[in-house]
Amino acid sequence: MRILLINAPVSRLSPHARVAPPLGIAYLAAHVRDAGHEVEVLDLNISGYNPRRVALVLNRFSPQVVGISTFTETYPNARAIAAQVKEHDAGITVVMGGSHPSILPAEVASEPDVDYVVVSEGEETLGQLMDVVAGLRVPAEVAGLVWKTPTGEIVENARRALLDPDTLSLPARDLLPLEFYADAFNVLTARGGCPYRCPFCSASHIWSGRHRPRSPKSVVDEIGLLVRDYGASFVFFVDDIFTLRRDWVVELMREMERLGGAVEWGCGTRVDKVDEELIGLMAVHGCTGIQYGVESGSQTILDSVKGIDKQVALDAVRWSVAAGLKTTASFMVPFPDDTEETLRETFAFIGQLRDEGAEILMSYTTPYPGTAFYEQADELGITILTHDWGEYDAKHLVMETRHLSAARVDAIVSEEAARLGLVKLA
Repeated sequence: MRILLINAPVSRLSPHARVAPPLGIAYLAAHVRDAGHEVEVLDLNISGYNPRRVALVLNRFSPQVVGISTFTETYPNARAIAAQVKEHDAGITVVMGGSHPSILPAEVASEPDVDYVVVSEGEETLGQLMDVVAGLRVPAEVAGLVWKTPTGEIVENARRALLDPDTLSLPARDLLPLEFYADAFNVLTARGGCPYRCPFCSASHIWSGRHRPRSPKSVVDEIGLLVRDYGASFVFFVDDIFTLRRDWVVELMREMERLGGAVEWGCGTRVDKVDEELIGLMAVHGCTGIQYGVESGSQTILDSVKGIDKQVALDAVRWSVAAGLKTTASFMVPFPDDTEETLRETFAFIGQLRDEGAEILMSYTTPYPGTAFYEQADELGITILTHDWGEYDAKHLVMETRHLSAARVDAIVSEEAARLGLVKLA
């Protein structure tokens, strides 16, 4: 069968939505291709949503199945793509997957132009769905699938257990236009998500804290392939918390010695999951950049949403800068209990970390579906200002709190950003 996999695009590019290869789709493409299906990938983040381009691909490739990957910000475009596909040929099976459909599967499955939703990890589910479309299975047999009965009833099958990541085929990067990506060579070292349950993050909703790392050997084998076959000189590990398991990182560094310094790399992690010795070891083995999610500069706020200490964050930044790493600290405002005083504390800490040598990345706190901020908004005193998912890009203020109106947050951010010489959020 022929399947077209489409990456729904953001409407506005930003540091929070940089153009990078859609690894999830590349993994799916490899899996269904290995099963004998003909696959093409269309990453609309390269061009933006261009209906003419989609029409050209539909006419040329004539897919029987179209899979659309989407997260909250890109969901309006995903809906538009689904509608275009069905208008082109109502007989094409349209399936959606990604974080937003995994969090709101029934809502997405109820869309008239969506036939199926794949929840969470998608390789086996999508592969078995191809059998459903071919008439070899029935939807009820496919774990991780959400579907509509002939009478319109939404059925949510049981979720699928995580696969052993070392058994998966490597992403089908040959189906992607790698020359168009700023960071073309991203690598995923684990399946599942972060075991922490930060109230502003939906990862725990999707993965329920499940985490299954790849073997360090398999990761380095993949990097070696990227160096040999694609000429990669830099890779970025896209895991939520790269240093979640210290012993695993140490073993990975030993494996990296096989590459003989042929590649540099970067990662992101929590400030309380590094130490000076580990950072030094990472730097020796090619790490040149690290990003920390600090989030707030008020200890009161950090205690309530992150569970980290400001001194720990300061130490992590100092160690990283001293090791020669490009060090980025990300923050978001406002949190439910923020006041004008705590916001000023955040900007003061931002200034301190910047003076230590960190680059600063700022965003507006966004109550994404699946987060406590979305599901417990009333209890937390959050007023959600819009459900236009296209505005959920972390660059637009879509919530206000019991202590701070949106206008007041915007005024403080503008004032403090000007004082520190930072780029305003929106």
